[in-house]
Amino acid sequence: MSKRILVTGATGTVGSELARLLVTAGCDIRAATRSPEKAERLFRSEVDVVELDYRRASTFDAAVDGAEGIFLQAPPFDPDARETLVPLLDWAVQAGVGNVVMMTAMGVEVRDDLPIRRLEKHVESLGVAFTLLRPNFHMQHFAGGFLGERIRRTGAFSMPVGDARVSIVDGCDVAEVAAACLLSDEHDGKEFTLTGPEALTHQEIAETISGVIDAPVAYESVSDEEMLARLTSTGWRPEIAGVVIALYQSVRGGVRAPVTGDVAQVLGRAPAAFSDFAARNTDSWLSVVGQNP
Repeated sequence: MSKRILVTGATGTVGSELARLLVTAGCDIRAATRSPEKAERLFRSEVDVVELDYRRASTFDAAVDGAEGIFLQAPPFDPDARETLVPLLDWAVQAGVGNVVMMTAMGVEVRDDLPIRRLEKHVESLGVAFTLLRPNFHMQHFAGGFLGERIRRTGAFSMPVGDARVSIVDGCDVAEVAAACLLSDEHDGKEFTLTGPEALTHQEIAETISGVIDAPVAYESVSDEEMLARLTSTGWRPEIAGVVIALYQSVRGGVRAPVTGDVAQVLGRAPAAFSDFAARNTDSWLSVVGQNP
């Protein structure tokens, strides 16, 4: 009988890749999302799509029923992360889920007062098998989302991080690590900090993208105040925007620079380098100003 696993955030970078990996491994996958229609278009009939809203307990039963394991993506910028996800976790364990693999963020373990670290500690206390994944920023952020869109539209991007180095990681590597943790008990009770093989400045990231598309891509370092104004002007809640700015401040302090061997430890191979990622994803930037698709 195939293992049934609940994958949250199933339409995102990590969740969608994880679902595909687990389907290939023969698992019965329930893809949980707040947008079932999007997931159904993405997966067609490969997985069982179910609506799940962390803030609506009425969606919990259908999501966790019969699941043996759960991959949970904790929202890294939500100041209410613990209060939001504890009810779902408790519900899942009571329903018989015996393995929780949760993805948070690199560096959260250094401060026990952080909401997301308090959530990790709750997972540790559940009495079931668990693995904590703490990835650095995903390389995919530069190909999609607001950063990727800005690069495509203007040929430039800006961040309040100066020349700080960041050991960005391929989200597909994160998904592969998550799959390994859900398919084997070898990693139960462990914590993994997932990074790429090198720490890059954002200027080096811009130069790498520029090199693979043969078009100029510029990086500009901006102030915290300017970035905060941009975030709030585009609809970010002030309290969440404040958490993001604090994260950028930690980047400038070097928190996201270390390179670990955890991806290699789990997968038995080196993590993808950004240069390789960029070469595989040139289509993401082909509409850069001055570049013909």
